[in-house]
Amino acid sequence: MSTTALAGPDLSGMPQGLPQVMNLGNLLTQTALKYRDLPGFIQGDTTCTWSHINARVDALAHHLKAQGIRPGDRILVQLSNGLPLFESAWAAFKLGAVWVPVNYRLTPAEVAYIAKSSGAVLMITHSAFDAHVAASMAESPVALRVLRTDQPLYQQAVSACSGSFEAAEVTYHHPLWFFFTSGTTGRPKAAVLTHGQMAFVVTNHLADLLPGLRQDEASLVVAPL
Repeated sequence: MSTTALAGPDLSGMPQGLPQVMNLGNLLTQTALKYRDLPGFIQGDTTCTWSHINARVDALAHHLKAQGIRPGDRILVQLSNGLPLFESAWAAFKLGAVWVPVNYRLTPAEVAYIAKSSGAVLMITHSAFDAHVAASMAESPVALRVLRTDQPLYQQAVSACSGSFEAAEVTYHHPLWFFFTSGTTGRPKAAVLTHGQMAFVVTNHLADLLPGLRQDEASLVVAPL
């Protein structure tokens, strides 16, 4: 299976033998162990604890690995705000795959371009975006597989009793997230965020921007996750 990006960043020349860093997905694992019964995600009347979220993410990671998703594979995600979008990020991180979220307001042609540019091998989405799926499959240079979060297969995957998932080993420069942004001109371009970069960002936010943050505090999300 080829996962070479056509118009996105070329990762083939990534330096080898670099120091390992913690897979960012382990942040969820550790949080679930320490604060297992505290709420981790609240939407409307639904509250999910950290342990529940982590169990669902581990089950999803097991499912995707069984389907052939490997470290470095790109996972395109088009979902509106909700638990599946949150889960898709952590599952991708633990797999060592690359999370490629897109704004759900984009047109089918725009999402198809990102699917092609990123070299995505899997699209996690919702049936409401079937037009985007069709356009992406037509443009994709690989056999793009699709997992719809409103279909029984997804619920079966996240509900499976698969046990804990051991996160992939990564280095500082291992890609974590393709952040597609258009800037001021031209088509979207992927900024590559790595496990090492995001570990620094998390530490900086906690130590500098949010000193004294407690486990019983919440962050209100009004923009796309």
